[in-house]
Amino acid sequence: MKIHETLEDLSIATIVLTRVPINNLFPINQDIDIHRGQWAYPFIGALIGCFLFLLIFLFESMGVSRQVSTLIALSAGLFLTGALHEDGVADFFDSLGGQDYANRQKILKDSTLGTYGTLALVISLLLKFFLISGLESWPVLACGLIACSSLGRFSILILVNYCDLSKQAGLMRHLKKVSNKTIVLCGIFCMFLFLPAGLPAIIITIILGYTSIYIFVKFIVPYNRGLSGDILGLSVVFVETLSLIIFTISFS
Repeated sequence: MKIHETLEDLSIATIVLTRVPINNLFPINQDIDIHRGQWAYPFIGALIGCFLFLLIFLFESMGVSRQVSTLIALSAGLFLTGALHEDGVADFFDSLGGQDYANRQKILKDSTLGTYGTLALVISLLLKFFLISGLESWPVLACGLIACSSLGRFSILILVNYCDLSKQAGLMRHLKKVSNKTIVLCGIFCMFLFLPAGLPAIIITIILGYTSIYIFVKFIVPYNRGLSGDILGLSVVFVETLSLIIFTISFS
C-alpha cells in the first residue's frame, strides 16, 4: 500500500469515527469507499484514547483535580466523536421497550430520548468516570485509555465480519468484511497496547471479549434482525468499558 493511500485510509477512518473535519485539511476523493479505512479503526481508537489522556494530564498539571479533569476529558471526547457510540447505546436500550420488531424500529427512528436510554447513558458514563479515576499513575492511565479505546473500535471489525447487516443499517451498509489477516494484525496491535496490564489480564480480556462478541452475534444482532450502527455503537461502549474494568482490576 502506498503512503498516500494509507493516509487516505486513515483520513476516511477519522471521518467515520470522529467529527474532526479532516476532509477540509487533506484532499480526499469524494468517490472513495468508506470500507477502505476499516483496518485503521483500532489505530484511530488509540488516538482518541491518547487525546483523553493528554486532556487529563493538561488540566491536572494546571491544578485541576483528577475527577474534574476526567469529567472534562470525557465531555471533550463526546464532542470529538459526536457521541456516535453513546447514541447507539441510548437507541438500543430505548428499543427494548418495543413489543415487536416494527415497534422497536419505530422507537429507533424516534429522536426522543427515553427512560431506558437515559439510564443506560448515565450508567455507562458513570462507569467510565469511576474506572478512569481509579487509574492513578500517569503511565497506567495512558496505557488504559489508549488500549481500551482501541479495543472498543476493534469490536466493529469483528462484528462486521461475523454478522449480516440490517436493512436499516444506514451508513453502516458501506462497511465490508475484512480479511482474516487484517483481523489478526489489528488484534495483535490491541493486545500489544494491553501488555502493561500483564499476561493474565490479556488472556481474560481475550476470553471475555470473544464471549461478548458471541453474545452479540447470537442474541443481540438477531434481536435487531441484522447489524446496525446502533449495535456497533453499543459494542464499542461495552467492550471499552469491559476492558477498562479488567485494566483497573489488574492494577488495583
